[in-house]
Amino acid sequence: MVSSWMNIDSTIRPHIEELRTINGVENIFLAQRDGYPLTSAGVWFSANEIFGISAASSAIYAVAQRLYTDLNYALVEGEQAKFLIAAFPGNSDFFLSLTTRTNANLGAIIHSLNLCTSQIYPHLLELGSLPPLRSYSTGQEASILDRFNAQDKPLHSPSPRINHQSLVLTTSMVTKLRALLTDFMNLLDGAHPTFISLNGGYPISPNHQLDPNTSALSAFTFALYDTCTKVAWITKRTNVCQVLIDTGTQHHFIYNTGSSIFSTTLQKENSRLGYLRLLIPTFTTRIEETLTEAAQAFLQPRDHQPVPTNRFLESFVSSFQS
Repeated sequence: MVSSWMNIDSTIRPHIEELRTINGVENIFLAQRDGYPLTSAGVWFSANEIFGISAASSAIYAVAQRLYTDLNYALVEGEQAKFLIAAFPGNSDFFLSLTTRTNANLGAIIHSLNLCTSQIYPHLLELGSLPPLRSYSTGQEASILDRFNAQDKPLHSPSPRINHQSLVLTTSMVTKLRALLTDFMNLLDGAHPTFISLNGGYPISPNHQLDPNTSALSAFTFALYDTCTKVAWITKRTNVCQVLIDTGTQHHFIYNTGSSIFSTTLQKENSRLGYLRLLIPTFTTRIEETLTEAAQAFLQPRDHQPVPTNRFLESFVSSFQS
């Protein structure tokens, strides 16, 4: 089995190395769906870094696969780096992952990536079964477990400030958010479903009546975005701005709006990516402004608030009424 994989590795590695030569690509690896890296190219500090990034990328891949069985790739765009995770059509056992600089030419990378996956795929079929998982010595296991011990001070640089805001969404604010979603859907034919997902996955949809399917999609979409934010911070210490999911027939856009995310899905024939990259931020900025107003309303002293203290419950209940 090991010799079989060594032969396959020598066949696959040249294709991986060719992708690495594209301007802006920092590193690339082929991994199993459980995060075990099979081969890689690029600049790495240590073997443990390869395993760490591979395991983190597999978390994004797993959540994206739960959302879409016909996943092509997931593009995570951060402030300091971009992450591209590509699936193999018809085989969910493996995936390719790239880390690029923010100014990388994504069009050229995706074109070369599609060619690379088509060249690698036949060789993966020859593998027959997955390679064994990574094993650890007793000393290595003890070292890993020790990292979970409570510490007076963090071992590494501190994590970003946790942004958990409490909101007071009045009826007028919810109406404003729904109007923004409706305006967006009117501009783009077929932009469905479109919704705002608050922290934790609670959706605000254009309609008063909440669709159960939208509620489920909102929870999974927020879980995907939340996973991406954790992975981006662990690997590159960067915040996530947006996520693009490419499937067989659709493009799913997820944008950060501060204390929530904006999500919309379009058929590929209606997806003009350049236009959408200009249009969507105009709406997400207005959404973020409204949610910031809701957060500030929560922080106001009670005696300065002109509306009853149960206003959140009233607006919460009204969101379910037609």
